[in-house]
Amino acid sequence: MTDKSLDTSKRNVPVLAGQSILSQVAWTLGSPSVVLPFLAVSLELPMYIAGALVSVRMVGSMISDVFLAYPIAARDRKKRAIAMTEVAIGACLILALLVASTGVVPVIGVAFVAAFFMIGLIEEIQSLMYTDLLGDQVRSKSRMIMHYLQLGVGGLGAIGLALLVHEITKENPPFSRHSAVIAVSVTFFVLSGLSILMMSETVGPTQEQGAQRVKKRKFLDNFTDIAAMFDQHWFRRYMIMRMPLVVVSLSVPFFALIAAEAHHDSARGLTAMIVSSASGYLVSAPLWQLVNMKSHRAVMVTGNLMVALTGGALLSVHFLGMDHDVHLHAIALFVVTVAVTGISSARKLYFLDVAPKDQRVKGAAAIKSICRISGVLLSAALAGVAHLHEVACAIAFIVATSVFAAVACYRVVIPSEKKAVLS
Repeated sequence: MTDKSLDTSKRNVPVLAGQSILSQVAWTLGSPSVVLPFLAVSLELPMYIAGALVSVRMVGSMISDVFLAYPIAARDRKKRAIAMTEVAIGACLILALLVASTGVVPVIGVAFVAAFFMIGLIEEIQSLMYTDLLGDQVRSKSRMIMHYLQLGVGGLGAIGLALLVHEITKENPPFSRHSAVIAVSVTFFVLSGLSILMMSETVGPTQEQGAQRVKKRKFLDNFTDIAAMFDQHWFRRYMIMRMPLVVVSLSVPFFALIAAEAHHDSARGLTAMIVSSASGYLVSAPLWQLVNMKSHRAVMVTGNLMVALTGGALLSVHFLGMDHDVHLHAIALFVVTVAVTGISSARKLYFLDVAPKDQRVKGAAAIKSICRISGVLLSAALAGVAHLHEVACAIAFIVATSVFAAVACYRVVIPSEKKAVLS
């Protein structure tokens, strides 16, 4: 890396850190895993639809992984496209909110399905571009520091804004309170999109050549690229660890669903869930950064065990009829948010360290495609269980899988990664 590119990287870190904080606030206040399912339940959508929204979002993401990974990798400049995705996600939220204001449940259901599909599609496009952008423009150590700064400051900002909106709107009807939260989220999506435009983006020769080759690809190449990744040893090893984490990642939306089922009429319900999840991000930053500097494996094993223990405790109080207090669900959501955030951060950082540059985007897309297909099927099945029986049954399956995931992470991930990828 030349001195000029090093200087550019140093200048970009503050810009990208600020942008990621704004984006974190936006995602927390408009979370498809917490806020939107809570809103769906409060609008009296059937539990199956509320739970299946997770699957719909994954279908959108899977389409991006399968069909758009190569064009994204070949794109020479990404910051403007990332800015557009932030604004587009905000537009999806606004449109869903406008339709929800009609009060017609079937129309609202269709609108939420469409919104979740588009959010999943756009979110994954953004994620693939952002992964490659960070890999090219920011050094490994800076990536880690920036990531945890995003979680900490973004979580703190979301808590403050959620409490402020709650105080201003606490006398309003439920839909008005929820709409105010979404409106603030959209504002921060727009601010995040504008802020990333201030970075300096350098373009390498590989990207320029890729831009010239992208038009020659065939339809089936999207699938053969995924199959070809299994020839790579690092990819196969990573997948052994990654697959059980698909189920663990569903803990946050399903913990939010059981909370929404019990407290969607409460004036404090949504605020408690937002503050709880944002506090999870805030605590995750210093906690997991300290552990992650020593071992990604320790983070993932501990996080999985936290999900298992918290889910087991929540199931106990649920079946004993002692879970009527909103604080119990808030605490449970807080713990699993801390756990899942730690797991997600560790596996992403681990991926950036082990994936070769020329396989980074295709590898990420292949992993996500396979995990998304599994996630769609599993989340749809769990939504069906939640609808036919109760959400607690779905959580019981997540708890059992979390224990297995902890064992898989312990056996696969090396305890102390060498931070050798500094470019």
